[in-house]
Amino acid sequence: MTFLEVVIAEFKAFFSNVSVLFVVFIGSILYVFLYPTPYYADVVRKQKIVVVDLDNTPLSKDFIFLVNASNNLEVSFVVQSEQQAKELLERSEVYGQLSIPNGFEKSINNGTPVELLYRANASYFLIYGAIIEGLNEVGNYFSSQLKKKRNALLGNIGVNSDEVLVKYIPIPLFNPSVGYINYALAAILVFILHQTLLAGVMILSATHNKEYKNGKQGYFYIAPLFYAISARIFVFSMIYVVLFLIYFGVFFKIYGINVTANSFEFWCFGLMFIVGCASLGVFLGTFMTNIALPTQLILLSSLPLVFMMGFIYPIMLLPVPLQLFVKIIPAYHGINGFIRLNQMSDSLYAIMPHFYALFGIFIVSFSLSYYRYYKLRKNK
Repeated sequence: MTFLEVVIAEFKAFFSNVSVLFVVFIGSILYVFLYPTPYYADVVRKQKIVVVDLDNTPLSKDFIFLVNASNNLEVSFVVQSEQQAKELLERSEVYGQLSIPNGFEKSINNGTPVELLYRANASYFLIYGAIIEGLNEVGNYFSSQLKKKRNALLGNIGVNSDEVLVKYIPIPLFNPSVGYINYALAAILVFILHQTLLAGVMILSATHNKEYKNGKQGYFYIAPLFYAISARIFVFSMIYVVLFLIYFGVFFKIYGINVTANSFEFWCFGLMFIVGCASLGVFLGTFMTNIALPTQLILLSSLPLVFMMGFIYPIMLLPVPLQLFVKIIPAYHGINGFIRLNQMSDSLYAIMPHFYALFGIFIVSFSLSYYRYYKLRKNK
C-alpha cells in the first residue's frame, strides 16, 4: 500500500467508527457549549449575604443600606442573632455574613474603633473573594465618610485625612474582565481538545487491535508500519486543525477570550501540539483492545490532570513525582504555551521550551509506537 492509500483507508475507518465520531465531534462541540454555561457571566456579582444587626440604630441601618448598594453584595436577610445567620449559611440561602456589634453607633460617635465581623463560604473561591472584597470596599468608604463628617463637626474644615497624593489604578493587562473567562476557560478549552483527541485515537487503535487479535487483518496491519502510524497521526491532525479553527476562530470570540497570537506562530505551535497529542494517543492505544477503556481512562484522568496543569493550582506545590509526570503530558505544554501566546501576547521564541517538549513527546511516542506494533506483528 502507498501512503496515500493508507491515508484514504484511515479516513474511511475514522468516519465509519461511531464511537470515534461521537467522542471527537459530538464530545468536542458539547463540551464547548456546556462547560462555560455556569460561568458565562464571567464576573461574580450580587452575592447574597445575611447581616446580624446587634446595634439596630440609624447608623447601623445606614451602613446596611450602603452594603446592599454595593455592586458585589445583596443583603437578603437582616437578623438579630448569630444563630439565625448560621442556620441561613448552613442551608446555603446566603454565602456570606456581616455582623454589626452592639454599641456600633455609640463607639463611632465617641471616636472608638469598631470591629466588624465578615464571614464567607470559602468553598467557592470567586464567591468568597467577591463578598470579602465588597465588604472591605464598603467599610473603607463608610469609614472615610465618617471621618469627613467628624472633622466638619469639630471645625477642622481644611483637614482631609483621606487625601491621596499618589493614586493607585490597577490595569488588568492579561485579564481585562478580572473574571473567569480569560483566567481559566481559555485553558480548559485547549484541555478539552487534548482529551478528545487522545480518546479518539485510542478508540480507533483499540478497535483495530481487537480485530487483529480476533484474526482479522485490516489495512493497519497490512500496510508498511511507518505509513500506518504516520497516516493515523496525519488524519487526526487534519481533523483537529478544523476543530482548532472552530474553537479559536469562533468560540473564543463568542466567549470574549483574548486571541493575540501571531497566526504563523500560533499554527507552528498548534500543529506541534496536535501531532504530539496524536502520537501519544497512538502509543497508548497499542496497549488496548477494549473499545470502552479509552473513554473511561480519559474521564477518570481529566479532573486530576486539570489540577496539574498549573493554571488552577501552582505546579511547584505538587509533589516532585507529579511535577515530573506532568511534563510528559502534551496538555501541560499546550495550555501554558497557548496562554502565553494568546492571552499574554508572548512570542514563539519565548515558549520554545514547551515547543521542544511537545516535539520530544512526538518523537518518543512515535518510536515507542513503532516498536510496540512491530513486536505485535512479529508475535502474530
